[in-house]
Amino acid sequence: MKSLALRLFPWILSTLLAVGLSAVSGMSFLVSFVIATLAIFVNGLVATLEDDLPGGFNNPDGSKTPPYVRRVVWMVRGLGLVLGIALLCALVFSVWMRP
Repeated sequence: MKSLALRLFPWILSTLLAVGLSAVSGMSFLVSFVIATLAIFVNGLVATLEDDLPGGFNNPDGSKTPPYVRRVVWMVRGLGLVLGIALLCALVFSVWMRP
């Protein structure tokens, strides 16, 4: 069982980051806390995904790639395609609307 300090560490870190972010940017503490907490969460997901990819720490030879990795890779590719199309549309629209 994990100790209480390990369970509280992400929340303490989020609070400290939120205090710093709100002091520097002038945002409210609640908005800064949400941003800091989501950043820590996403960082953990990306680190886990990177470790599970072929050649990563948990999968050095590429033979035990978990099924979720393939789904995430395809979701990222799809998101990249959607963002690329949106960027192209914005570029075409901005050129078209130029006087």
